[in-house]
Amino acid sequence: MATRMKGLNQFIADIRNCQNKEAESKRVEKEMAKIRQKFTKDQALDGYQKKKYVWKLLYMMTLGYDVDFGQHEATTLIAAAKFSEKYTGYVATSVMVTERNSEIYQRIAQSIRNDLISHNEVN
Repeated sequence: MATRMKGLNQFIADIRNCQNKEAESKRVEKEMAKIRQKFTKDQALDGYQKKKYVWKLLYMMTLGYDVDFGQHEATTLIAAAKFSEKYTGYVATSVMVTERNSEIYQRIAQSIRNDLISHNEVN
């Protein structure tokens, strides 16, 4: 990843510095609550913020925590113009979308279709 996401790096450092599983769980729960609030607020997040929060959710999933939200934000990143956001969206949806939700699959399929017919190599 070309850009450094300070918030993501700090979160990972905080998790690594936890003395026990209980402290780790508290830190993860606190961050999940913050991300859920950011995603449900009416204010629009820019691509960088969505990307950062989605990577945090993916990290939590790799640690074994149940992440039951963020799929919509991941699928919207697929349609982004910036390659780093698009890449994050594709990675995240491949990991996060596990249930058969026709709306999400239709959105993903449309984004793939748009990428394939686009003349822009990045899009």
